[in-house]
Amino acid sequence: MGQPVVTWPNFFSILRILILPGIAYGLARQDQTGMVVCVVLFIVAAISDGLDGYLARRLNQVSPLGIALDPIADKIFAGVIVILLILYRDLPIWLAAVIVGRDLVILGAAAILLRGRTVSLPSNLIGKYAFTAIAFLLGSYVIRFQFGIWLFTVLTLVMIALSLVAYAGVFKEIRAGRTPQPLREPGWMRVLRLVASAVVLGYFFLRLYLDVLR
Repeated sequence: MGQPVVTWPNFFSILRILILPGIAYGLARQDQTGMVVCVVLFIVAAISDGLDGYLARRLNQVSPLGIALDPIADKIFAGVIVILLILYRDLPIWLAAVIVGRDLVILGAAAILLRGRTVSLPSNLIGKYAFTAIAFLLGSYVIRFQFGIWLFTVLTLVMIALSLVAYAGVFKEIRAGRTPQPLREPGWMRVLRLVASAVVLGYFFLRLYLDVLR
């Protein structure tokens, strides 16, 4: 019997796609209420991004579907938000092209290399870090946090470059006929990432309170 399709890890991956209309609504409002809606939903997306992988390991529900669904949900989420921020927050076209172009390069290379193969492309750990940087960059544009825009633009460009190198290594393994194995994040690195994310999200809340809610 195959593994169930509807699992908690898969639900939290799909959740990032389901909240996109709410973020679009918040950005389109162009007011304080809309900004609060966007920030809350961004936090939901960040939490879901951490929970899907954690629950998959904790509940022993790692599956080929879940491995594919997680990065696909990330890419759809980032791509739609990029388009919305071009429309409502003046996100530079060149930066949008870099963010979306990375995903198009990875998907295009995967489509060519995996054609006729049964190998599933594992979620790339460096790619997850790149998505985290992209998410905080897009969040900075949502709340118009200028220092965050500068900081996370630099981090995003660095992480995108590193993730492309990492995916090139994965594709090299596939071409050689070997099955690439996903890198496991060390426990201390996971804790560090979660602490850093909590600090950044806390600062976003502080900025939201000082600039909008107070």
